[in-house]
Amino acid sequence: MANNPFDAIQSRVGDFLGSKGLSGLENPITQLIRQSLQDMEFVTLEDFEIQKEVIQRLRERVHALEQRVEFLEKRAM
Repeated sequence: MANNPFDAIQSRVGDFLGSKGLSGLENPITQLIRQSLQDMEFVTLEDFEIQKEVIQRLRERVHALEQRVEFLEKRAM
């Protein structure tokens, strides 16, 4: 099993090109794929889950503040 997604992609590309007799293209293609993946801004699942929790807490806080503002506006009338 590959250690990271790029290794899996590289292995599949190499297998495919080898089966077609195009193994000489493997290095340039894998370099192109690697560069394309590096240009993308991926985050780990752990970082994603942390951000999801932060956003949920912020939503709850905004909701509570909206309720408080509504209460204060009604009281001021």
